[in-house]
Amino acid sequence: MTRRDLKYWLRLLRFTVFVLVAFPACAFVLLPLYLAFVYAAPVPSIVNRPADLGFPVEDVEFIGGDDLTLRAWYTPPRGDALIILLHGYFSNRLQLRFQAEVLASAGYGLLMVDERASGESDGTQRALGWPDVADIRGALDFLNSRRCDASTTTGCVRWVGIAGCSIGGQIALRAAAQYPDIQAVLADGPSMVSAADFPPPDTWFAALMTPHQWLIDRFLELRTGLSAPPTIMETIHTIAPRPILLIAGSTVDPIFSGEVVRIRQYQQAAGSNAQLWEVPGGRHCDGPAVAPAEYARRMLDFFDAASR
Repeated sequence: MTRRDLKYWLRLLRFTVFVLVAFPACAFVLLPLYLAFVYAAPVPSIVNRPADLGFPVEDVEFIGGDDLTLRAWYTPPRGDALIILLHGYFSNRLQLRFQAEVLASAGYGLLMVDERASGESDGTQRALGWPDVADIRGALDFLNSRRCDASTTTGCVRWVGIAGCSIGGQIALRAAAQYPDIQAVLADGPSMVSAADFPPPDTWFAALMTPHQWLIDRFLELRTGLSAPPTIMETIHTIAPRPILLIAGSTVDPIFSGEVVRIRQYQQAAGSNAQLWEVPGGRHCDGPAVAPAEYARRMLDFFDAASR
């Protein structure tokens, strides 16, 4: 091999090393930056009332955090118990239609909320549910105007529970930790608040996900001007003795154990007041599709026992 050949192969080696190291490193940083902008972007949509909706609703609005107007459907209870319903990211109040129809048929009142910067609610940015707990205070204040009194004991609100899917489940847990007005919580596939909610890594891929989420958190803070709030792991124990029903799909990702492991961790942190149902063969928030009858039974049993 000539000196010229050697120089060629050394340059090629250096370039190959650069490509193998620099490109993944750039992707590792640029993907969280991109996701931070995606997670912050509003997702407005027109929410049309389905013609075959199985219960009556009233269009209502209330003032949430940051003086934002949030819009919702309100259904009065046949008795005196009501459930606030919170949807997942990139969605609106109709995502929890299954839960709403089951609960309404059993006599529960409903407040089906479009979260901030989603559906028909106001707002110009989202942030993984970080500021949304203040909006639930607004929902509770609205419900106070529908409270039972000495002359009215049915068709009014005495007892309030909350249920949410994905980011809605995360907001529900954090709101219950902050507001004792909420008497019971159903959280289906609750999302993490930040990287601190990740379970200890059990694979190399999981070990990469924690710093990846940490970068998303930092970029999202820069994008929104907000700070990541306390995590579910730090706050869920304060809900006791009020009951919690956690739901997770039983399917475990072969690369990253993910959601089900994290939600088991939430149950342990919550204490004896929390129960966990792992939907057989289920994945993220798909219990109503995978096991609709069992989902409906467990949800009603939980809220019936809690509201007695």
